[in-house]
Amino acid sequence: MKSVSVQWTRDVSLMEARTALEGIAGAFEAAIRIAADNGFDLGRPEMRPFGTWHIPGVAMGSPYWSTRWYVTESLNPATGRIRGESFIDVIRDEPWQKMGAHYDVALVHFDLEAASEKMVTVDGASFALSATEANLAAVISVLRLRELSDDDDFATALRRLAAHSVGHVIEAASPDRSTVQDSFGDPHCTNVCVMRHAATVPEVLDFAREENEAEVLFCEECSSDILNHGLRHHFGAN
Repeated sequence: MKSVSVQWTRDVSLMEARTALEGIAGAFEAAIRIAADNGFDLGRPEMRPFGTWHIPGVAMGSPYWSTRWYVTESLNPATGRIRGESFIDVIRDEPWQKMGAHYDVALVHFDLEAASEKMVTVDGASFALSATEANLAAVISVLRLRELSDDDDFATALRRLAAHSVGHVIEAASPDRSTVQDSFGDPHCTNVCVMRHAATVPEVLDFAREENEAEVLFCEECSSDILNHGLRHHFGAN
């Protein structure tokens, strides 16, 4: 599988980054197992946790000189929120994608905004918990999850949000299935599965607990979708 580059903004704590990395790695480990169970070796993707980075010797403000530049290019100054689609556009056009295609995951401490159908409004505030694009990238916000005061609950919710977001990247919940429905602008699974849509923090935590109790990450149908993604992009159309 393609390598996975992970960056995070400066106010994402090391604990938050480590927890999200557990969820990201868990989703890719599941993809490897799914392929192996079906007789295919997709190869273990290289995890590249770059953190909050900058390129020494490159002038501040130059294109792609740092994590900060990704933020400034996608921040909506009127709302103080990151435009999820804009952040992903920056990722799509980065020189490293052109040199070698890879998956990108970004963790941000800002609220996210997205297309109106992908936003939820809670107590007068509108936001999205993540933004994704298939076979490319996910942008995940830790801000709203910080409402969870219990460390274990926070970790459970963040791991689940990270795995769910990666699931969209590796094309789980194919829209042509009867057990998938379009909600909040994306296809989501209706089985007990990490690909169910949770719009709010309490829903993320409740679903995570239910999935942990059932010992399910990806359901059988989403596992099949992930296998199709892996075969299509690892081995090609043939």
